[in-house]
Parts: sequence; C-alpha cells; structure tokens
Amino acid sequence: MRYETIKSVLLVFLVITSGVLTWNLWIFQPTYEFNDKKHVHEVSISDPKDIGDVIRPVKLLLHMNSNHYGIVDEKKVDETLQELSGWTFYDLGEERIFSRDQIKGLAQNEKTLELIFPDLVPFDLYKGILRLEAEKLPQGSFDRLFILWEDREHEDGTAYFLDSKEGKVYESHVNSDHLKALFNRLKNQESQFDKFEPYELPDGRLKYLPAKETIMFKYKYYADYIEPEKFRDALFKDPLLVRNDNGEKFKDSTSRMDVDESTNTIFYVNPSQAADAKTNQVDPDLLKKSIEFINEHAGWTDNYKYFSIDPSTQKTTFQLFLKGYPVFNREGMSEIKLYWGKEEVYQYRRPYFGLDVPLPHPAKINMPSGEEVMDTLLADPNIDITKLQELILGYRIYKDPETNKVIVLEPSWFYLYDGSWERYVMEDVRGNLRGLG
Repeated sequence: MRYETIKSVLLVFLVITSGVLTWNLWIFQPTYEFNDKKHVHEVSISDPKDIGDVIRPVKLLLHMNSNHYGIVDEKKVDETLQELSGWTFYDLGEERIFSRDQIKGLAQNEKTLELIFPDLVPFDLYKGILRLEAEKLPQGSFDRLFILWEDREHEDGTAYFLDSKEGKVYESHVNSDHLKALFNRLKNQESQFDKFEPYELPDGRLKYLPAKETIMFKYKYYADYIEPEKFRDALFKDPLLVRNDNGEKFKDSTSRMDVDESTNTIFYVNPSQAADAKTNQVDPDLLKKSIEFINEHAGWTDNYKYFSIDPSTQKTTFQLFLKGYPVFNREGMSEIKLYWGKEEVYQYRRPYFGLDVPLPHPAKINMPSGEEVMDTLLADPNIDITKLQELILGYRIYKDPETNKVIVLEPSWFYLYDGSWERYVMEDVRGNLRGLG
C-alpha cells in the first residue's frame, strides 16, 4: 500500500512539473540582440586621422612687394597652419559678393598670404582648426584664405575667407602682432620658396604659376599590400554571410565588393542605397561624415588628403599626396572616392595598398615652367579656354612594367579640364594631352 502511495505522489509531481514546463515554453519569448550597426566599426586597417590632418591647404602663395612665391612643401605649409591655429579670427562677418577684379585685388596688396584649399571647406567643420569668432558662424564654406597686412602701426590686419566658386567673401580680423611675426618669418625664409608669376588667361582669370623650371624626382616604392578580406570585414554587416568568388568578388544579399588585382583597388557598392535622383541641396555634413566613415575602419593607408566634393552626386574624394604634390591615376590607384546614398555609403572605391619602402637613387627631372605649359595648352585648338580650370604639378602613379611589386611615381603637369584631371604630356603635345595613364 505504501508503495502504491509513493507511485501516486510521484506521478502527481511529474504531471504538475510537466504542466509548469509546458506553460513556460508557451509564454517564453527569447530576447535576440540585433546589431544594426555596420560591421565597419569593428575593424581597424590602419590609423584614424583628425579632421585637421585630412583637410589641409595644398599651396601657400606669398605676395610681397610685387613679388610672388609659392609653397607646397608639407612641412612648411604645416608650420604656417600651426601658427595660424593659435590666432583668433574675430568679427567674422556675413557673406558678401566680390567681383572677379575685387578677388584679384586681394592678392595685389604689398603683403598678403594666400592659403589655397583643394575644394570648399565648411566653416562649421574647420572651426576646430582655426579659431573663428562670430556672433553666428556662417553656414557657408571657403576654399581660399587671404590674410592682408597693411603695415600700419596699431591696426589689426584683415582676413578674407573666399568661396571662389560663388564669389562669396567673409571678412574677419586678426591681431597685428601675430601678423608682424608671421610676415617677418616668411620674409626670412623667402629664399626657400619658389618664384611664381601671375598668368592672365584670355577670359580675365589670373593664375599664379611657377616662373622657372621645377626640379622634381621620379620615385619608385615597394608597396605594402592590405588583404582585401580586411575591407570585406569592415564593409559588410556580417562577413560570415559573404560569398567569396576566387578572392575577386565578395557578395551578400545586399552588397558587393569587387577586387581588381591589376590595379590593386576595390569597388564596394550597396545598390539598396542608390539615391532616387540627384540633389542640388548641399549637405553640410557630407565631408564630415565621409571622414568619419573612413575613420571607422581606419582606412587611411597612406598620405591621403581631402581633394574635392560634389554635392550634386554626394561624392567626396581624398587624394594621395607625395612631397606636397597630388598623385593621379585614371584607374583609381591614387584616390579614395565615396558616393553617399539614402542613408549610408552607396559606392566606395579605393586602393588596397600603401607606399612602403622607397628605392634608392630617384631620377631627377626638370619640369617646364608653368608659363610654358599654359602657352602650349592655349595654343591647342581643341582646348576650350572656358573649360580650363587649373594647372598644377603632381605625380602619375603606375606599376613598374618590369615588376609588379614596384610602384612608380613620375612627375607631370596636370590640368583640370571640364571637371576632369588630365595629364599634360610634353612629347607630341597635341596628340597626347589627354589621359592620366
């Protein structure tokens, strides 16, 4: 009897336990952790950079006593920018529109320093680099900064921030003691700078170009290659779901990354982010979020600087620089280019290598003067002067045909024509003006 009682009690216990477990199973709702952040946050390919390291003047022009001097050396440019960062640009006023003659006049004062940026820089983004004091910071941008010293006792100098595309000017003032120290230093270093001469184009525009031949060098480097898989891990939300086709194509359900081994570049695209239509609305954060995106995976694999922005296509470009000069290549071996979509990056093109070890004994090359090159360009009947925007010295980058492990950087003249950078070829100019090669 006692045995039967024990069985009954045990049976009742098991039935009750089963019921409780069944009920808990019915009402249980598991908590899943969804990671909506892009996987890009978890990968570091190189080192992140501050905004001041990426957005820099590409040239300084010093206008003194009717002479003009150009500075592209990065150390000298950084020295001046570091000095300016300790100043206060106060009473920054509202925008005004200057005529072409008024803009040209800014550089024709007896003592003027001109800082040239590659493209427009928003005030709000650069306020951490230069101290900008105003009741309300302008919503605009600038790509030139003129600092004038009238050389009059106890009067502060004037600085003009210029948007050269729209002719917009923002006037401010700087301490005269700072100006005196700056111009005295630059005057003492005058012999270290290249002489420039003004060149007036037929349509009235004024360009300052090297007055004499410029000595440059043809460099060769061993490259430091980054595994494309690191970019896969950075760009795709879940690398474990990415399909790999012979290391040349990476795909998941929404995105694709192609690897071009001939140029050592990658192309990432997320078609779901394609914008419905082009917009002329300037996104004030376009440049900032582009820098942040590359910083998220520390993608600055070499000396890349901000170079251009196109709000109509939501594009930003960061160019490789060497010895203060931009580097060009038509196949994308020298630039990081981003197109933004609806919410995230739509397209991302870039190299997956950096310049590593320089080979000894670079070859010296004498580059012709700016006046000689400009004269040749203007003599070409195929050149529309209204489409000729800039003329600068730089480097063409390509793989050494004798060994793919070596990267060649060859000095050349480049001109911006109708929105595209083209290489000026000295031999047989008329048949070889186009193409970065």
